Amino acid sequence: MITIRNRYLVLFGALLAQLTIAALYAWSIFGIAIQSERGWGEEEVLLTYSISVFTFAFSTFFSGRIVDRKGPRPALLIGAILYGGGLILSSFAKTPQMLYLTYGILTGAGVGFVYVCPLSTLVKWFPQNKGTITGLSVSIFGGGSILFKEVISSFLEGSTVSGAFFNLGILSFVLILMGALLTNNPEGFEKQKTEKEEGDFTTGEMVKTSRFRILFLMYFLACIPGLLILGSAKNIGIEVAGLESGIAAGIISILAISNAGSRLVSGALSDKIGTLSVLRIIFSITVVSLLLLSFLAENRIMFYLGVMGVAIGFGGFLTLFPIYTNQAFGRFRYGSNYGIMYQAYGLAALAGVLLKSAAGNYTNTFIISTFCAAVGLGLSFLLREKNAAAKEKIRKII
Repeated sequence: MITIRNRYLVLFGALLAQLTIAALYAWSIFGIAIQSERGWGEEEVLLTYSISVFTFAFSTFFSGRIVDRKGPRPALLIGAILYGGGLILSSFAKTPQMLYLTYGILTGAGVGFVYVCPLSTLVKWFPQNKGTITGLSVSIFGGGSILFKEVISSFLEGSTVSGAFFNLGILSFVLILMGALLTNNPEGFEKQKTEKEEGDFTTGEMVKTSRFRILFLMYFLACIPGLLILGSAKNIGIEVAGLESGIAAGIISILAISNAGSRLVSGALSDKIGTLSVLRIIFSITVVSLLLLSFLAENRIMFYLGVMGVAIGFGGFLTLFPIYTNQAFGRFRYGSNYGIMYQAYGLAALAGVLLKSAAGNYTNTFIISTFCAAVGLGLSFLLREKNAAAKEKIRKII
């Protein structure tokens, strides 16, 4: 295949693929339509989303290894088949169990194979702007749900849920395929002698460290509230704030803008004031926002501030944890290392469903989530920011 040598073409291709899988975060549009058209329960619909997020995270372990060894294009091609094919097969799903398999597992795995490619590839093309380029990549993933909310809504207006799944599957396959053809590592990168540098960890070495265990637990606790709100945005607006259905759907846009903006800003800030410093700020914003949702959500201003704050926190977490993983454990096996770290994200998706089921309603769920975020903030003080010399060394390596 053709090797792309222009880094801005690679940037376009990688971000196009990343944008396409952002439809995952517009799931609540599908969810409400499925409940209305097929009469399925809210928990069955939410479980479909949770399975897809869990599978997404689990598959990054395998896709990260492929990217490390073969480059981003093979992983993107696999992602196109799984993601687009999963959506197309979802159009034939007539039971929740079938949808768990087609959307939850196949489409979720497709997201995982696409997601790691821009993260690990673009830092090689833009080595002096690691935080900013990571923020841009994950902000496209977070903010793309604004576009796909409209795309999915348009498909649903013109057809059934099955038709919307089918149309989205065809569109997604084509877009990710285009992105794959434009994405590769810098010329000669595969030929470079890959050696461990001082401070680099293999995956086996990483998981034995206390730093990994602390970071993994922090990531798990950080993601629970954001995943829950993104997967049930419309339902939360109706149940917690008493919004009308049409107005509640608009929460997805608010979440996407806050999520994407935070990803972009937090990545740039991490280059200037340190990753852990920004991470602690983001945890604090999340705690305050969850308190607003727990006790003041009947006030619509407080409700909107609360959901915006949680989305800002979620976007920041998805930017800062990969950056800190790179800083803490090096670039030698970054794809595989972050694939393991990212399992915290998938476990958080399942934990959110179990938490909502046990708590009984969203208000109690927010109260428990506040405690989780506070513990995550406390754990962050057990870690240490890299000093200036170490950060400069990492910047030169990456």
